[in-house]
This record gives sequence, structure tokens and C-alpha cells, in this order.
Amino acid sequence: MRRKDREVTSEAWIRKVLEEAEILHLALIDPAGKPYSVPVHYGLGDNCLYIHGAMQGRKAETMRAHPDVAFHVVAGYELVPSPVKAGYKWGVYRSVMGEGKVRVVTDLDEKRRAIDLLHAHYGDVRENYSVADAKLEKVVNVLAIEITSLTGKTKGYPNPDNPRTVVVREE
Repeated sequence: MRRKDREVTSEAWIRKVLEEAEILHLALIDPAGKPYSVPVHYGLGDNCLYIHGAMQGRKAETMRAHPDVAFHVVAGYELVPSPVKAGYKWGVYRSVMGEGKVRVVTDLDEKRRAIDLLHAHYGDVRENYSVADAKLEKVVNVLAIEITSLTGKTKGYPNPDNPRTVVVREE
């Protein structure tokens, strides 16, 4: 990362941003070799992110053809008056960028846990909620992004790696 003053390596900080962010932007290379980016909902597992979608379509075909992906999330984005230059604005944010390898989840128990994590991430937790096994097997495509690298980046928020950072927003 070029701006080392904004880099965050704290695992706890990175986990917190992943927990707070709402949309994951997934970068892929489609079967024709063209770049493809898609926003997705996600659930946070242990060293993986879970996403879901249809069994067919551009996203599913792309991840089958090229399972290596990149992604990023942003939490706490806000445009504020610059603390260092009058009349200018600053975009303040906390973000996490990463890379991983997509794995199709076929085990029904893991699929169910993944769907539960997706629902929990968005506060959509209902008692006795379940998806029928037949639907999980035939209709719901659950994918695990096995994380291979993660980096945090922040501007305007406290940085645990750099206490001298200019702070305009508290977490």
C-alpha cells in the first residue's frame, strides 16, 4: 500500500470493519477474460466470507471459471469539511481489501450455517427460520471465499497502527 500512514494491520480492527460493512464489492475475471465487478451481501465466517446467489448466471459462471477473486468493503464513509485545507472536503472511511479463492459449498450443514451467517450479518434473525434441503441443494448457490490476504485502510478515523493520524470521526 502506497499510503502506509493509512494502512491498518490489526486483525481485530479488520474484523470489526468486516462486521460493520454492508456490501462487499467482488472483483472477478469472467470466462471471456473481461473484468467484472458485482456488489453482494455476505456473511462472515472463520477466515472466509460467504455469499449466495443463483446456480446459473454470469456471477456463478465467472467464479467457476476463475475462482481467484479480489474484494473490498467500506464502513463509515462520510464526506466532511477538510481539517487541513479550508473550503475542501475529505472522504473519511474505514475499508478492508482482500483476495481469496472461491469454493462452492455443497455440504448441507455448511450451507445452512452460511445462510444463517448471512442473515445474522444483516440483523435478519427469525425464530424457526429454515430453508428446505431440496431448495438448498438445487436452487441456492452458496459460495465460500477462502481469504488469502486482508489489508485495512482508513482516513479520518483512529488508526491503531498510526496514533498520529488526523482524526475527524470516532468509531
